[in-house]
Amino acid sequence: MIQLQGLRKRFDKHQVLKGIDFTAQFGEVLAIIGASGSGKSTLLRCIDFLETPDEGIITLAGRSFDAAKATKSDIAYMRRNTAMVFQNFNLFKYKTALENITEGMITVQKRPKAEAEKRARELLEKVGLGDRMDYYPSKLSGGQQQRVAIARSLALEPRAMLLDEPTSALDPEMIAEVLTVIKNVARERSRAMIIVSHEMNFVYEIADRVIFLDEGEVLENGTPLEVFGAPKTERARQFISRVNLSNNYVI
Repeated sequence: MIQLQGLRKRFDKHQVLKGIDFTAQFGEVLAIIGASGSGKSTLLRCIDFLETPDEGIITLAGRSFDAAKATKSDIAYMRRNTAMVFQNFNLFKYKTALENITEGMITVQKRPKAEAEKRARELLEKVGLGDRMDYYPSKLSGGQQQRVAIARSLALEPRAMLLDEPTSALDPEMIAEVLTVIKNVARERSRAMIIVSHEMNFVYEIADRVIFLDEGEVLENGTPLEVFGAPKTERARQFISRVNLSNNYVI
């Protein structure tokens, strides 16, 4: 389980997160939606301590701490047990697909190289890139790079996987292949997954729960049917009404 209580983050005078509360259970897929600038990416970055929260309590797998006073040990614990998939892949450009995946296992988890390479090969097969192990990022399409990034995250065996707009940097033709990989990973139910996405049909299909974030506040928190079909707030109704959904659950 990963739980946030009263999480706040300010940049200068701008309050980006205004007391975020939610819980994502082990095996659950939680999707975060909202307009650009609502604080979605900042929220994920605070969980992984790429940004330091100003206030709030974070709990992961039974360990709780004050986020604003997090020790090096607390931050290391979060980073060992979470894995981020970024918008722009963030692969090491001078390492092959295989080396990008083994890097964290060898340097952070101290696994033997042979063991790390065996696991990396398995994961590349899993994401459909078994024939691209020795390719450098410059020789891979955007969709292939993102699939390597997903495999790299899975290699760390995180308790919580954080995906920040994983298809936003992709051409339309490549989006489907990445979404298919994410769906397959989600079906395993072996970790919490927190996904920020503008792909609303994908969110409706994959998520167990959906959070609607607006100006740093959680305005909706419910099942996809509840949030998309019967939002409680006017702001959420406005947002949902502009979404082009292929199903008939729109108000």
